[in-house]
Amino acid sequence: MDRETSRKAVGENAEPFNPALLTNSLKQCLFGKRVIFRDTLGSTNVFLKGLAQDGAVEGTVVIADEQSAGLGRLGRQWFSKKGQNLLFSVLLRPNLPPNKIFALTMMFALAGIDAIEEISGLNGMIKWPNDIYIGENKIGGILTEFSVLKGIVLYVVLGMGLNVNWQPDAEQTLLYSTSSILNETKKSVSREKLLCKLLERFEKNYNVAKEDMSGREELFKRWNEKSLVLGRTVTLETGKERVEGEVKGIDRDGALMLITTDGQNRKFVCGDVSVKIKFSKEK
Repeated sequence: MDRETSRKAVGENAEPFNPALLTNSLKQCLFGKRVIFRDTLGSTNVFLKGLAQDGAVEGTVVIADEQSAGLGRLGRQWFSKKGQNLLFSVLLRPNLPPNKIFALTMMFALAGIDAIEEISGLNGMIKWPNDIYIGENKIGGILTEFSVLKGIVLYVVLGMGLNVNWQPDAEQTLLYSTSSILNETKKSVSREKLLCKLLERFEKNYNVAKEDMSGREELFKRWNEKSLVLGRTVTLETGKERVEGEVKGIDRDGALMLITTDGQNRKFVCGDVSVKIKFSKEK
């Protein structure tokens, strides 16, 4: 099937993903060891967790052109049209305690916004704990899952969905405040090139987390600089309570530091915590 016929088969603004372009560019990268591509999967995270349990090597990447049961946080579904976006998961086996794992989410998000900026010029921000925004519109999300046995982390699976060459209609944009790189720039980008840049940057962040203490401080500084919620009044909803307060920062473990409306200093880790931002318009 030629490229133009493939484009028509998967829809407007769509191009078939070419995994060979990715693997050729990532030969020296941790995430080039084993790249698995599927036209359709239920969920890249679920698929990769199964491989992890069977002993898959660290750095394994699973990419799907389409997910039939894509997952977000709190069991939410992640919808994406075939051939237009990035849907992928990576496998890590870090020597980190469980309470340090969510810092990896922040490093993954930083890699995402850095790659987006390099490819498209867009200035992305992180809406704690796991969303990537351009302005007030969400263009990506991360799902972090890990397995622990007797206090030891066996593996971590980080999944990301990024809206790349998808064009939302007016109703979708209004209802869900979503956007894409194409929608923001009016230009399509190579999904293979974007993913390659992202994985290269994430490998650098991950290596820093394992080896360089001064580098960790720089990453900690950057994910606060890129925080969409820093200094804002937010509402957090957990399974047990609803809390309002001002965000003072995101700590070195990826936890949200909040001064509540009744003056308490509290810390929230990623998990069953959602954040609702009250955006204010500039005058």
